[in-house]
Amino acid sequence: MRIRAALLAVVMTGSVGTGVLAVPAVASPTGPSQRVIVVLRDQHTDLPVGTHTAQRQQAVEQDQAPVVSQLRINGAQSVAGLSLINAVSASVNPASLAQLRSDAQVAAVLPDLPVHLPPRRPGSKPPRANATSLAGCATTADHPMIEPQALTLTHTDAAQQVATGKGVAVAVISDGIDVANPEFVRPDGSSVITDYKDFTGEGTNDATDAEEAFGDASSIAAQGRQTYDLSDQLPGFTFPKGCDFQMRGFAPGADLMMLKVFDHDGGGFTSTVVQAIQYAVEHHAAVINESLGSNLYPDSATDPFRLADAAAVAAGVTVVASTGDSGPTGTIGSPASDPSVISVGATTAYRLPALGYGYPGAIDNNIAALSSGGTTAGNRLVDLAAPGMVGMAACTVGPLWTGCQHATEVFGGTSQSAPFVSGAAALVIQAYMQTHSGARPTPELVRRLLTGTATDLGAPTDEQGAGLLDSAGAVQAASAWAVPGGSAHSTGLVLSTDQLSVSGRAGEVEHSSVAVTNTSNRPQTVTMSSSAVGTQTFDTEQTTTVAAPLPDTTGEGQLAAAPVTFTVPGNTPLLDADMTWPGAQNTGVLALALVDPHGRLAQISYDFGGAQSAANYQHVDVVQPEAGTWTAKVLWSNGVTLAQPIQPGSYRGPVRLRFSGHRYAAADVAPQTRPVPAGGTVVFPVTVALPAQAGDTPFSLRFTSGSDTALLPVARRTLVAVPSASARSTTFTATVTGGTGRSVNQVLAYYLDVAAGHRSLTIDLAAQNPGTQLVYYLVSPEQQILARDTNLAGPKSDTPSQYASLTVNDPAPGRWTLYVTLPGLISGTDFNEQLAGTVHVDTATAAAPGLPNSPTIVISKGSNKVVSVAVPNLGPADRQYFLDPRLDSMSTVPVMTTSGAASADVTLPSAPGAGWWVPSHTSELRATASAGAPVNLELSPWTASPLVLGVPGPSGTTVATAKAGQLAGGFWGTTITPVGAYGTTPAPSTTAKITMTALTQTTDPDAHPSTGSYWDITADWNPVYVAAGGTAHIDLTITPTAAPGTVVRGILYVDEAGAQEDVSNESELIGLPYTYTVG
Repeated sequence: MRIRAALLAVVMTGSVGTGVLAVPAVASPTGPSQRVIVVLRDQHTDLPVGTHTAQRQQAVEQDQAPVVSQLRINGAQSVAGLSLINAVSASVNPASLAQLRSDAQVAAVLPDLPVHLPPRRPGSKPPRANATSLAGCATTADHPMIEPQALTLTHTDAAQQVATGKGVAVAVISDGIDVANPEFVRPDGSSVITDYKDFTGEGTNDATDAEEAFGDASSIAAQGRQTYDLSDQLPGFTFPKGCDFQMRGFAPGADLMMLKVFDHDGGGFTSTVVQAIQYAVEHHAAVINESLGSNLYPDSATDPFRLADAAAVAAGVTVVASTGDSGPTGTIGSPASDPSVISVGATTAYRLPALGYGYPGAIDNNIAALSSGGTTAGNRLVDLAAPGMVGMAACTVGPLWTGCQHATEVFGGTSQSAPFVSGAAALVIQAYMQTHSGARPTPELVRRLLTGTATDLGAPTDEQGAGLLDSAGAVQAASAWAVPGGSAHSTGLVLSTDQLSVSGRAGEVEHSSVAVTNTSNRPQTVTMSSSAVGTQTFDTEQTTTVAAPLPDTTGEGQLAAAPVTFTVPGNTPLLDADMTWPGAQNTGVLALALVDPHGRLAQISYDFGGAQSAANYQHVDVVQPEAGTWTAKVLWSNGVTLAQPIQPGSYRGPVRLRFSGHRYAAADVAPQTRPVPAGGTVVFPVTVALPAQAGDTPFSLRFTSGSDTALLPVARRTLVAVPSASARSTTFTATVTGGTGRSVNQVLAYYLDVAAGHRSLTIDLAAQNPGTQLVYYLVSPEQQILARDTNLAGPKSDTPSQYASLTVNDPAPGRWTLYVTLPGLISGTDFNEQLAGTVHVDTATAAAPGLPNSPTIVISKGSNKVVSVAVPNLGPADRQYFLDPRLDSMSTVPVMTTSGAASADVTLPSAPGAGWWVPSHTSELRATASAGAPVNLELSPWTASPLVLGVPGPSGTTVATAKAGQLAGGFWGTTITPVGAYGTTPAPSTTAKITMTALTQTTDPDAHPSTGSYWDITADWNPVYVAAGGTAHIDLTITPTAAPGTVVRGILYVDEAGAQEDVSNESELIGLPYTYTVG
């Protein structure tokens, strides 16, 4: 017999056991706390904040008034209205939840999910990568080095001769900061930081790590008025004394609005971020920087974070987000995956590491190994890239800023790249306003100017997007935009969109178009061509052995093995280097460094080496590598440059290295050449063919004239074919590599269009190596996870296996999404591993010949009728089956917490979260928070998506409602956060009582499976384990208690449990209807 004793521990650790996603923590064993956001249907997109602020406020208040009134009548507390998105957050009672969900005005009731700061570890134009030669540190106090190097790599130093961002307000959503730091004080004594607010409730005087906020603010608007010595700021490396530098931001004239949404532990919530975004819009920010995010399944467009960003953009605010630091394997996080924001990846700027490690020079402008790339679940790519590895930023040493060890810090990652682009956006906005009578460009135009003028690095399109930020080109194009006849000061080509997203069935052809605007005063002949990674120029593998670590004299990290060399032939546009080894989570962290034929530092891989995940696979690439003999070094290092070296690990054994070169080839798009007049626009039709192989095959469209090149990324996804009948099946394949060991190592998404009328949908999956654990999710058209599995087998689901199976009973017609995720280590024996998938429809079956199927069948009241159910396991994976008998009616029932309580008492700020156990076949969840002060309420399933934010309910409550034809079953979480912006005075401590109800298919109280009651959190249960090819035999005992003559109708569902039975069921195979009359 089993009971979910592990569930509470799972929830409290914030992990679902796969290392993939975080879930809200439980406040206490007595009950959970939930924050929700109720989103109204009419978002008033015709009334954007900024141009129609007063009208919008009046409209949303009118919409929300009856909802708020009814909530308060029903006893809701902590009711708070939002206006950036038309929504209300609240704590509500169960009685009001059903009423709110049935309200025609309500679009969704969403949970208020947690968000987190990116974890910090201690411690010419291309297409050729830029080379930096170093002759020591040739600086003086009178002529210091200017940091960051990104200023010159992106031509921002030239752009600042035209614009500095003056008069442009940039909101930075991050943690705490020192407003009085001298880098944020202008020469006239005024502060760069004109507004500083807290949304966590801790106040601005509470201690935080602060590294992110300092890095973001410095990247945008450091004043360059202080001089520092690298040998003092970064002791332990090879910087000589007197290596002086100053720091200048990308937009030193901009005003910063610092909005603190992360608390002293680095945690935050969606509702606090939404409030910060709303505050920024209402207080006239022109740009919002979001160096934050998370990898959610599913990546839903109804996420309140994304809704708020979309509303901000509609209000005229440019939003910039970092893609994340999880590598190029499909790991772009939300909100960067949102089409409304500018998503930014990271490139290398290795001047400082090369100096600090004693190299004679560096190769810059490659894609940083940590930069999140690949194709998102929504079929989008990164927009553009900016330097993110690495530069210097300001810091203040003091008790309120615990991450600062010196007056400056090393700052990097896409968290640095995003504020660089935010600063460039401020330059573009000022330049446009200076030449357009004070009018501000739309966010859509700012995006097009930044992406259209970016520099093609020659990197894969799903890593670089449109290319490397070129601030000078963007500023010139902004000044020249819509100038009749074009401008003599611009040569830029600006495209009508930042990227294309194409999907369809194999062999189909999709049609689109791209308009090209010539901002120059000279006609240009423009050629459109396509480009994708093509055939190899060379491929070589070597194996080296990790033994006793070798000495480290530079601080780069101890050598784990003797360096190896390899030869790169000429005419190799792209060099790929991969490393893998069969290491374990606790055997140490290795990184791969590449040195070019001249001894210059070219690339360093990245291994986060965190507690959630690990990596034993590393990848870097170099564009236009110089031909000759290269050197590869395997280091005991996480690849975080200029951090204190890590200690060597315990791994001893082989490390496999592979070096390969690639050419680029056309991508089956017919080239075109068209004249574009001075200042004019010409449309290029685009026809895209979908490849035969299911999955993602991105490419670039290149628009080239004699003076400029504009790159357009194209995300291209071929659907997985779904068979039309049970006698048929379809297949597809996938390639699994690895990642950086951050929140997730790899994510692959596949679309499946399912027709109406099928009784089941099954996907069988076979991995190449059982030593690589994969986790699979099958997501409905309503963005609910209705099936999941992992390749673990055996009675306890703890034995590595190749196989997994997903089945959905009675699948809704529409577009389904299959997620293939790698949460942890690969086997380490291969550079990549193949995955094979097979799709079936209408094959799930079970037999129950004794199950009553007619009102003419009579079962006497109080008697026992035992029905034997045979469930064959037709797939390749082991399974554990249980029965779930339901009546054919829906009822509203209270939902229990994961500790079996009817409500949860939660406290702000110490313990705001709670967990709940939600049965399958639920169409509506309603969480209600009653608190002593206004609170936001978030509600979400265990994957933290889709999240619903609460709205004001009756009597001061806050109500969060989630609706779908079928919601995900299992663990759901609620969280409360304080309402409002705070200064130095923190929010008061608040307690709240959370309750939850579910509109669900009624459990049959008279039907008793031998497997027990899975959905009763307090009950024992015992699923039946069945190996592949076997058959489970489960008994169902029917003991009628209704009055004689009652006709009972129900459905006996056959479900599967598995490795994560404490989080949710894995699949539902079939529903067997039954009917009888009580005798």
